[in-house]
Amino acid sequence: MKLNTKVITGSVILNYVNVKEARANLLSSEPKFSLVILIPKESETINKVYEGIYNATKNGLDLWGGQVPQDLITCLKDGDSTSKEEYKNHFYINATSKYRPQIVDKDLKLLNPDKLYNGCVARVSISFYPYNHKESKNKGISCELLNIQKLQDGNLILNRASAIDDFSEVYDDRILM
Repeated sequence: MKLNTKVITGSVILNYVNVKEARANLLSSEPKFSLVILIPKESETINKVYEGIYNATKNGLDLWGGQVPQDLITCLKDGDSTSKEEYKNHFYINATSKYRPQIVDKDLKLLNPDKLYNGCVARVSISFYPYNHKESKNKGISCELLNIQKLQDGNLILNRASAIDDFSEVYDDRILM
């Protein structure tokens, strides 16, 4: 019997929001919808995530020959290990799906994907699953993106340097003469 791995988060922050059109990335040629979920470390959501990953790990035992691999890779990462200020005091998860997630607002009315952006506050339904990649020999737990409920606007996350940061160093144009 498969254990339940579905989790509906509490309030989280979205980043790298890609829910308008499926895109392929360097790791997979299959186009997918995706986003990064920033989960506050002190939230109840993190306990739900631990349970979902634990259940997915139990579900993967048959896939891995009856035991948990010592080098098991999980999709849950510590935001404090990055240099991104927005990730501090958060865990983060990359969630993907072959299928476009449904997006609703607080009143459960369908919402245009254009209303989501990096930094908005939402709830997300996700599901964890085990994998065993034969070619790379990687074994782990991934996260499938199911649906999104936008709760409120948040602070925009740019994920890039500002023009002021890029050009604050004085430029000497005498080189061009």
